[in-house]
Amino acid sequence: MQELKVALAGQPNCGKSTIFNMLSGIHQHIANYPGVTVDKKSGYFDLGDIEVEMVDLPGTYSFSSYSLEEKVAKEFIINEKPDLILNIVDASNLKRNLYLTFQLLEIGVPVAIVLNMCDVAQARGIKIDDKKMSEILKCPVVKASARKGEGKDEIYEILKNVDEIKKNYSEFKINYDELEKHIVSLQTSLNFEDSGISRRWLCIKTLEKDTSIIEILTKNNSNINDVIEKQRQEFHDHYDKDVESFLASFRYESADIIFHKCVTETKKGKETITDIVDRYVLNRWLSFPFLLLIIFITYESSIVFGYKLTEYTWPIFAWIKNFVSDLLPAADVAKIPMITDLGIWLVNSAIALLNYLPIFFILFALIAILEDVGYMPRMAFILDKLFRKFGLHGQSTLPLVLGGAFVGGCAVPGVMTTKGISDDRARMATILTVPLMNCLAKVPFYTLLLGAFFPQNMSIMMFYISTVTVLAALIIAKFLTSTILKTRHTAPFVMELPPYHLPTFKGVILRSFERVWVYIKKVCTIVIAVAIVLFALLQFPGVPNDINDRLNADEEKAIENFIKSAEKTGYKDLLDTRESVADVLNFYDGYRAKKMGGSKSVDDEYAKKNPEFYKFIKVDKDDKDARTINTALRKLSTARNKILREQKEAKIEHSVLGMAGRALEPISRFAGFDWKINVAFLSSFAARESAVATLGNIYESNKDDSSIRQVDANASVAEAGEFVEQTLRPEEQMAKNSGYTPLHAASIIIFMLLTPPCIATMIVVKMQTNSYKWMAFGIFFPFGLALLVSSLFFTISSIFGLSGLMAMSIYYFLLVFIVIVLWMMPEKQINWSGGVQKI
Repeated sequence: MQELKVALAGQPNCGKSTIFNMLSGIHQHIANYPGVTVDKKSGYFDLGDIEVEMVDLPGTYSFSSYSLEEKVAKEFIINEKPDLILNIVDASNLKRNLYLTFQLLEIGVPVAIVLNMCDVAQARGIKIDDKKMSEILKCPVVKASARKGEGKDEIYEILKNVDEIKKNYSEFKINYDELEKHIVSLQTSLNFEDSGISRRWLCIKTLEKDTSIIEILTKNNSNINDVIEKQRQEFHDHYDKDVESFLASFRYESADIIFHKCVTETKKGKETITDIVDRYVLNRWLSFPFLLLIIFITYESSIVFGYKLTEYTWPIFAWIKNFVSDLLPAADVAKIPMITDLGIWLVNSAIALLNYLPIFFILFALIAILEDVGYMPRMAFILDKLFRKFGLHGQSTLPLVLGGAFVGGCAVPGVMTTKGISDDRARMATILTVPLMNCLAKVPFYTLLLGAFFPQNMSIMMFYISTVTVLAALIIAKFLTSTILKTRHTAPFVMELPPYHLPTFKGVILRSFERVWVYIKKVCTIVIAVAIVLFALLQFPGVPNDINDRLNADEEKAIENFIKSAEKTGYKDLLDTRESVADVLNFYDGYRAKKMGGSKSVDDEYAKKNPEFYKFIKVDKDDKDARTINTALRKLSTARNKILREQKEAKIEHSVLGMAGRALEPISRFAGFDWKINVAFLSSFAARESAVATLGNIYESNKDDSSIRQVDANASVAEAGEFVEQTLRPEEQMAKNSGYTPLHAASIIIFMLLTPPCIATMIVVKMQTNSYKWMAFGIFFPFGLALLVSSLFFTISSIFGLSGLMAMSIYYFLLVFIVIVLWMMPEKQINWSGGVQKI
């Protein structure tokens, strides 16, 4: 079978992805190009005896290597040598799209042009003579409208005739007039490898100072830089023109000639629907309110509504967890096998991430709609001026909002949406600042601290928390882009405002599934390794012997009490050994877990599983002995949970993480933190909710056990219930037992605002940067910054005797002042070679 490699190339918003989906269907594979984070999407399909591999190259306006996408697309064509380049052109914007077409035709690889969106062009009164265009450009030209499924057969016909196209191929040349002698001079003076790429095109790119082409030719031309500089200087001295600007102008003029020869406009000068809509969408006064509305709808639909959908997906994952638990070795009362503990830990880690799938699917669908409609570039246009002052990008808006610019987002989808940012420096700055936003998992932590230490000032403190993250993100982005990201690849901001289009249902769904599937594959493979490491850090070296002996004694006493209760019943022979006690307890707790998971068939399942034990769960009102066993089971289950909780607390305190918490105490004390807060923060790296759970466990253990025992022993059931109702809430327990003041709480809040991302976010940072180094930086930089800022905050505030609210207010307005100063600073102008072409 003949193999055919086809490269799909085109400018952004030309409908390239729709063409790709139309041709390849669901037979697609998505990966990254080696060493970069740009998507490499390949589609596979058969045409008779031809096996086609179609590679969807990143959308690029030209081959000038300003952006990472342009560099990747160009290097793929040079290194992979496709049999055919399928150039997708927006028929409604032909003149602009031809700028890239000329550069593709010059490469020396056969090219076929697909005039996509012909229906849009027709609606705008644009008629293209494809036959005349084919004659002028000396390559096949076909019309298509991928949104309607038109042009598929014509494209397939081109692919079937690739051998004929290659046989009749003749090199395409544009006569560059004044530059021609310099091109010829380089062709004769440089040594070339037989690569199948046009030598003329290579020379043109060297005159444009294309670094990747120069690197390729340097192998056989050690003095290439001197040769190129000589030719460039001669051209500039003779014509007083830069090579880049000359070539850009010449190509646009050539595109204008082709346009007038092949295009007829019947509605020229008439206002289009796009013009009418943009009059309001890009209006000076209405653009920001409209943008906020779009962001709000996206946020509400994906994060809020998507989070509600997890209520329906979570029972499925709970069932999976119970299913895996049933396969693992059962607990021996309060002794849980290590393999069981690890298995449940890994399942919990995986399903915690998979439960985000409804959010991601809705999010990716909405992003696909915004991309197809044409609003995404308009969003960047509106906000770019503001964000550019701080080293960010207009396209940073959506990631920051989804990350929690308004309290309640999630950094995982926020970081994932940075892939669309074309400027690499701004993209990296956005990736590193999105985790600073207030994700939904941080809200319970803030609520705990505000309820404990700021009950009278919760509103003003929540306002500070909600907005201070954006201020901090802008300042940090400015710092990063001015220092460690200063040398990162950046690009001129080429702003294209394409006409509005109606998205297709199939295209939106396919792209949503593609992105979700990438998330499932990448995150779920990495998270297992990370979860194992974290499990080890929390488990080892284990519970100290003295505590372990005490807990074992408590366990034996609980078993003994249960057996004594059972001996008073007719079931004493059934429950007279440790093994039988463990079996009935696991049966009882397993039933409760599945019942809480929403399983409807749990009663039938457990009635068949063990009819004798089931009597102790669904107790017959006339069976007093079964009621006695049921009461004893409840007490035994409570005792086991208490032992397991204490065992867990002891493991945390004496684990590697616990010891790390104590090791950090000499440093963290300047921020007002003891080892307990340190452990809470360290455990929160697994998931933000862990900080609240850890603090709850720690301070719950400080309750007065003697009071509880007294109530259990002497009080009536009603009195005991009243005592439970009067038991301190977690925030009250923390306020009473921690020894912290509101200033301590404010310092803790500031640390949490700047603290490193959770594991899920770190994994996605690794995915987006394709670098463990950047993932490590994303952990240690905010950790160090948070520790430094909170230490300065607490120490200085303590010296001046400031209250928590006063200190937080001063900190907030200090950040506001810094942002204003940075905003007023003049921008450093960057002179791009050849300038930026206005589109």
